[in-house]
Amino acid sequence: MDGALLIWFAIGAGIAAGAFILVRSAVQVAGVAYAVIEKRLDARTATRQTILLTLAMLLAVAATALIAAYAILALLASLLATL
Repeated sequence: MDGALLIWFAIGAGIAAGAFILVRSAVQVAGVAYAVIEKRLDARTATRQTILLTLAMLLAVAATALIAAYAILALLASLLATL
């Protein structure tokens, strides 16, 4: 029982971490856009930073989706096992 709780806690923590990285990257993209508007960053640097942050967002979404898919499959498997 303790092992199952730890696994579900790890799944929840993974989903929360993925969501945090996604939101944090989105906030940083907005910060880059604001820096460009204020002329603190040139277009080349802003483009590079935006691309890297967008890749981080995509990886966070993919990782979160994989963790959530595993959780859903585990839940459905345990429900089917009880039938």
